[in-house]
Amino acid sequence: MSSDSGPSIAGTRLAPQDYLAATDADLDALALAVADHLDAPVPGCPGWTGRDLVSHVVGVYRHKVVALDTAAAPPEREAAWGELGDTEPVTALRAAYADLRARLAGADPATPSWSWWPGEQTVGFWQRRMAQETAVHRWDGESCALGPEGAGEIDEALAVDGIDELLGWLTWPWDEVPQPEAAGRQVTVSTSGTSWTVTLHLTRVEVTSGTSDTAAALLAGPASGLLLHLWGRPGDHGVAAVGDPVALRLLGERLAMATS
Repeated sequence: MSSDSGPSIAGTRLAPQDYLAATDADLDALALAVADHLDAPVPGCPGWTGRDLVSHVVGVYRHKVVALDTAAAPPEREAAWGELGDTEPVTALRAAYADLRARLAGADPATPSWSWWPGEQTVGFWQRRMAQETAVHRWDGESCALGPEGAGEIDEALAVDGIDELLGWLTWPWDEVPQPEAAGRQVTVSTSGTSWTVTLHLTRVEVTSGTSDTAAALLAGPASGLLLHLWGRPGDHGVAAVGDPVALRLLGERLAMATS
């Protein structure tokens, strides 16, 4: 279900209750997946174990609880945010989510709140972001337990919206690491009947809804697979990358910067 609760390049935004339902389901699946695999490696997060993944998600949730309670930027997230202490990791994960959920459930998405994204300083930003965060890390947890080929797909509507969210981040201008080869090169990103055109410039990126007759490259695939590909997750996601190799490389570099 779409909603006018916040910005979306291609109108992919979901209603708050849909984000919450997705987060509920993915949190349960994440907890189930990692419970017996806390020492196993996480394929999509090199150097992490299942325990590290849980600690990271716990830290993210705790950080957002402070942001929502204070409507101000919390201190920089450090290891202490995800400290598990003597608490059993999955218990800590569920407790942290319960605190976060209490603040997101039923909240008006237009309510002002600090966020790190200048264009959307609202609770709605966090309703969307936490659903997307949990979905990708649920996949990480299942891939930790079952391998990338055994992890379940991300819900299609949520994945399409996740692509929209991530491409939107590319529009944040930067000064470091300019891309002289960009010169207006375009890439069409397409999935499940929704498309975006990414135009690459020296130190900025434009993203618009729809396709472009002048795009020299195409990145396309099923919604879940394409989202995971854009997030750099390993495995065969059924994504096709065709056309201008320079444009595809430059887009990949910008995505890596945005998701690091």
